[in-house]
Amino acid sequence: MAVVVKRTSFKIFFIFNAIALFTSLAVVVVQITLVRGETKAERRVVEVINKLMWLASVCTSVAFIASSYIVVGRKHEWAAILVTVIGGVIMAGVLGTMTYYVVKSKRSRSMRKRVKSAKRSGSNSWLPSDFSNSEVDKIYAL
Repeated sequence: MAVVVKRTSFKIFFIFNAIALFTSLAVVVVQITLVRGETKAERRVVEVINKLMWLASVCTSVAFIASSYIVVGRKHEWAAILVTVIGGVIMAGVLGTMTYYVVKSKRSRSMRKRVKSAKRSGSNSWLPSDFSNSEVDKIYAL
């Protein structure tokens, strides 16, 4: 029996480590199987898999932070708090940045769709003069 099995930090570690492990494995299996993303259904699966990858990374982070509380103990709890703050800032920064770029990418995609439909209908007087079809946006997935 584990010595720290009754501590809350060990329980958090155990749960989040298990979630991280199995979601990571599921993502790997699906990514190996499905790499094209050509049909609408495949693109939808890739969207779900991308979300699972983020879940896996967040759970891995939480499991690591919980394990840092287990390892350093109460005597050096400041080290675990430092790891928690640094990890939280990094994960919040990455998630926030990715969310920003995903929203930005979706807006520019909707703009391209409107341009495409306006060209089909023949009305393009509302288009900005600096918009061109050769413009390529980066694709971000969250």
